[in-house]
Amino acid sequence: MSDLLITGAALLGGSTTDVLVRDGAVAALGSDASSEAPQGITRIDADGLALLPGLVDLHTHLREPGREDAETVRTGSAA
Repeated sequence: MSDLLITGAALLGGSTTDVLVRDGAVAALGSDASSEAPQGITRIDADGLALLPGLVDLHTHLREPGREDAETVRTGSAA
């Protein structure tokens, strides 16, 4: 998994900040994120964007039983 430096992200209920992500987890925030980021790290400019935890849409209509040609519980869950 790639490391990322997300700059200028608006955190939910907070102000804008930089976020350093290492191995899929938040490693540092704010000025620490910028100073700890290694040279050549992938940077994402999030100016004007909100940074939120992963969201999952739990409302689904899986096509099983009856429409397995379109989708099964397994394929719909994987998607």
